[in-house]
Amino acid sequence: MVRSHLGLAAVILTAVLAGCTERFGPADVAGKYFLETVNGVPVPVPGINAPVAGIITLTATGMAERRISYTIDAQGTVREFTATGTFQVKGSELRLALQEATYLWTPSANLVGTTITLTYPNPADGPDIVERYLHR
Repeated sequence: MVRSHLGLAAVILTAVLAGCTERFGPADVAGKYFLETVNGVPVPVPGINAPVAGIITLTATGMAERRISYTIDAQGTVREFTATGTFQVKGSELRLALQEATYLWTPSANLVGTTITLTYPNPADGPDIVERYLHR
């Protein structure tokens, strides 16, 4: 069932403002969230090894999928990476457990209103990477 953006935002905002510590059901936040920015830069990000598109899908049954595409060379070749798994929501915290090949990934994630924010360490030891996804 498709929920309106305003309905989704109202459910989450009401719980956050009330200091709710109960978990939402997956159906309350199910939908597709599209990558809008990485470290504040709108997608597509220019350069090599730069994200050009991404989507997080949350299902009403608690399944999660993150697909992200990167430019991998100077010729503009794009490669997509997919991680699948499960999710839970507690307040504004989004708990993701995603598997890509043999690697289990549990990034820090928040869901406020209609925006998912993922934060994870930069593999090149730079500042953390912050991805923002918007529900559409």
